[in-house]
Amino acid sequence: MIEKSWLEPVVLELDGIGSYRMVRNTSEAAQCLMGRWPVQDGSAYQAAIQTCRCVLRGEQPVDYARQDFIAAAVEAFIHVQPGA
Repeated sequence: MIEKSWLEPVVLELDGIGSYRMVRNTSEAAQCLMGRWPVQDGSAYQAAIQTCRCVLRGEQPVDYARQDFIAAAVEAFIHVQPGA
């Protein structure tokens, strides 16, 4: 498994107002998506899961997982901190 930290972490308000979680890499994103994600039937969610798998196998650049992770958050109406 290949793991590299993202250039910029993603900070999201995942467990309600004022409860923030910082995701720093693809492995953390995959764990978050599979364990604590509120909406698991969206197309962006499915794409993020698939991209995380590909990145962890070394088949795609790490920034692809970050982009798809943010898209899944937007789809699930999860607030993403500005600059993320």
